Amino acid sequence: MLHGLPRRSAALAAAALVLTGTLSSCGFDLATNRVNTISSGINDRDGEVDVLGAVIISGAPDTGVFVATLSNANPALSISLTGLAGDVTTAESLEPLPVASLGSVSLFETGGVPLSGDIGLGDFVSVDLTFDSGQTSTLNIPVVRPCFEYDPAKFPNLDLPSAAGEAPTDEGTADEAAGSEEGAATQETDPYSCIPTEQVPPHGGEEE
Repeated sequence: MLHGLPRRSAALAAAALVLTGTLSSCGFDLATNRVNTISSGINDRDGEVDVLGAVIISGAPDTGVFVATLSNANPALSISLTGLAGDVTTAESLEPLPVASLGSVSLFETGGVPLSGDIGLGDFVSVDLTFDSGQTSTLNIPVVRPCFEYDPAKFPNLDLPSAAGEAPTDEGTADEAAGSEEGAATQETDPYSCIPTEQVPPHGGEEE
């Protein structure tokens, strides 16, 4: 009890003590003050150029396209992406990609960088990004299917290497036309397909 104080003053003093204790327990490193980008991609903010939302979109084994948003925090200089290395190789010579001072470039819009290597769906592939400023960023980048938010149809400049462009065999065409069980099973188990697998009714019965 706080002696020598009127009841109202004592109550106010007690409330102040409780409030002070509450604020001191919260600290200043609040989660709401931290950068939190919700994305399937990987972010790297350790250099002057931030690499945001990095993924490899793959439509066939051992191939894919690297995409990300590059954001240049340098207030005076343009910085260019000059190379990709690590566990991948670029399908063609990479032209320097400039990112203006305090600007950003989306590789989703520019078409991305075609890659080859040991690239499989669900894998994390180590990729080294080099810049003409001397920055090197090494990221373990997830490999994703060309579906939903990564559907190439949303990005007109994105040219995705894919085995889908190969001419089908006569046998494959016949299976598709006949709707054979073998052809259906192949479609259902295709890891690159965006079509959900058809649900089988319980106990092998027919849905009513």
